[in-house]
Amino acid sequence: MAEQRGTELKALLREFRVRELGTLSMAEIRLSDPVARRIAKLTGIDVPVLHGMTLARYASNALPHLPLNPWMDSAALGQWYRGAWFHGSEARWCPRCLRQNEQCWPLRWKLPWSFACVKHGVFMVSECQACQSPVHFGQDGVPPRRCDSRVEDRLYRYGVDERCSYPLAMCRPVPVSDEAVLALQSRIDNWLEGTPTQDDRQLVSLAAVLVPLLSPSMLRRGDPVLLYALRGARALRPRRERGLWADPLRVAAAACAAEHMLSRTSSRDWIAERIADLRIVDHRHTPWRMDVMECAYGPALRPNPYIHDLVRLQVIIPDGCW
Repeated sequence: MAEQRGTELKALLREFRVRELGTLSMAEIRLSDPVARRIAKLTGIDVPVLHGMTLARYASNALPHLPLNPWMDSAALGQWYRGAWFHGSEARWCPRCLRQNEQCWPLRWKLPWSFACVKHGVFMVSECQACQSPVHFGQDGVPPRRCDSRVEDRLYRYGVDERCSYPLAMCRPVPVSDEAVLALQSRIDNWLEGTPTQDDRQLVSLAAVLVPLLSPSMLRRGDPVLLYALRGARALRPRRERGLWADPLRVAAAACAAEHMLSRTSSRDWIAERIADLRIVDHRHTPWRMDVMECAYGPALRPNPYIHDLVRLQVIIPDGCW
């Protein structure tokens, strides 16, 4: 609308009175009713459609326990934001989608469950291919969409402090060679949109706990790119540099490993013991310390049927105030 009117986005937001009626920082998460009604009046878009354009759309599945009024309870929002599946800083995108429509930035790209583009058959990109830096949020706003990372090499060599500015649409995505990966993404998309089967729920629950527990032996065949993600130099990057959920290849590998385990049995005891055994084979003896906020708000998909057995086997150790 700002582009069509020839006005700045900030001016349009002032007209919507987003800051006054609901705070701008929360508008992306959930619109307050006064803001939704005012925007509906000015744009002609129905209120339910407006609410569906915010992350509250996923509050019943991928983003559990989202506070009903996040702008009223900062403590509850802080707890939710810390543990929820929501990228507060790093983005992922499909360059081919951006080439077709630069205005495009689907809401589900903000969730780490989007690891592949089914339309173009490629893995999502999560870092600039010019400077190898993660791309931070803000690129999902108004185009042009360019990497905003500072280039330390230029600063060191030439004393020039500037941004990379590489066009995100020019990045070259990695093709998906295994159709099973795209099928898994479609199943997860069904879960995100609220139309999952019981098998889809089991898949997502198991994949959620496998993301931090994944080891190479859990995925011995499949897409070569995913095998490299678990065995190559990419897997050795420090966690503080690239969070576990920030890497779309790791999330895709966890989904593939979960689907393989569930294809053999649905017994939770067997699956938990299998995970423990495979981690020992790969010399992963350190348990995963799961923070209470992870269990309550995010990666556990509470109630998660696999958490109890993994805690019993000491593959997961609860950390924090339980």
